[in-house]
Amino acid sequence: MKHIDITNTDSLARKLFLLFTVLGCGVFALIAGILFLFSINFANIAVEKSMHGMAEDIPDTLHFNKDGQLIYTATNMAKKWGYDALFNNLAFKVSDSQTGEILLTSNPYQATSAALLALPRVMPEGYSFSNGIDRYRIAAEIQGRTLFVDLARDDMIGELANEAVLPMLGQVLTLTMVSAFLIFIFVGYISIKAVVKPVKNVAAQLDSIEPSQLDRRLDNEGVPSEMLPLVNALNETMDRVETGFNEQKRFVANAAHELKTPLAVLRTRLELANLPDKIGCELMGDITYMTRVVEQLLDLSRAQNQNSYLHKPVNVSDIAKDVCMLLGPLTLTYKKELALEEINENTTVIGDQAALIIMLKNLLENALKHASEGAQIIVEVASDRISVKDSGPGIKEEDRVKLFERFWRKEQSTLTGSGLGLAIVHEVVVAHNARIDVECKNDMGGATFHVYFYDKSV
Repeated sequence: MKHIDITNTDSLARKLFLLFTVLGCGVFALIAGILFLFSINFANIAVEKSMHGMAEDIPDTLHFNKDGQLIYTATNMAKKWGYDALFNNLAFKVSDSQTGEILLTSNPYQATSAALLALPRVMPEGYSFSNGIDRYRIAAEIQGRTLFVDLARDDMIGELANEAVLPMLGQVLTLTMVSAFLIFIFVGYISIKAVVKPVKNVAAQLDSIEPSQLDRRLDNEGVPSEMLPLVNALNETMDRVETGFNEQKRFVANAAHELKTPLAVLRTRLELANLPDKIGCELMGDITYMTRVVEQLLDLSRAQNQNSYLHKPVNVSDIAKDVCMLLGPLTLTYKKELALEEINENTTVIGDQAALIIMLKNLLENALKHASEGAQIIVEVASDRISVKDSGPGIKEEDRVKLFERFWRKEQSTLTGSGLGLAIVHEVVVAHNARIDVECKNDMGGATFHVYFYDKSV
């Protein structure tokens, strides 16, 4: 399972994750600040609201008796005894709005109540705060007279409220904010993973397309609409690449095929012409080289055209025997020794017999041409592979990566080969879902080419 790469500085996932984190920190810091400011004033806001409610309730319990005396008749026991119950911290008084005369107080001993002393004659209506005392005034109509009802609260109640509420509120807010932030980061991670997953899927599809699989296209099912133009553009590009590659293959095949006849005619005319031996041999050598290049180009074209392959069970041992017999005369020409070793007889694989013959023929010709005089060449057939090894000079390690390049030769200045033999081998190997390994120095001192087959017949 692939994870989001947040270590690469150019990673889209990393940039999105950092953006989520920074935005999350900013947003949650702002929320935390607002909640902190609210928590600081929570007790004061709560007391102000409660004072407003109590101040509005007091006029409902007031009336003048027949002697004109203002009477407070609270039937609710909590209201009746609540004022001055907390060490004179909560008190009220009622005064005439015109004369300022105090008609009623919650504590008859006004001089002993810090709350009542903090209620001056002149004060604004509504909530106010002075000298550590919360105050609240409302105007009320009592039997035709306009009275001021003033309510006072010593700040000790606010401090008690803050001491009781703030620690618990702070813990709850801290736990809530931390949990919410972690959830936010987790959701952000999952969201980024979901956003990046289609990109990784498209990249994996592209990575799995081999050079011999130009007919494959990217699957656009389930691709987000934002990525669909990119996937379609890539598929259209691959269409153009496949078309161009096929045209190139057809051109090479047609050109090579058209060159065969003129070269054959030219060879015949040289053989019939009365030329000096030296010039005739040189021209015949040039024609032989050009004929070999044309034949290799045709073989390469056939190897690339996998649609013409006829895959069926093929006996590798029989192919090895046929190729060794075909190239046997060359061992005399090049003064080499050729041997066939069957580690496992009757080894059968699924493949195209003609293509496999061309593959082994090119490997064996390569060994015959480049091994030193008197070298020994061995063809080995095993249950899952076929190998060609020699006792020649071997291959330089730096030349390994160039071996299967087209038209590459160890000695570029000579015309000892077309440089297409191993390129044809590689095409056939790929077409058969096989693998080729090169051993630059074997136990005989030379090089070994191993071709491993995976599609085997039971």
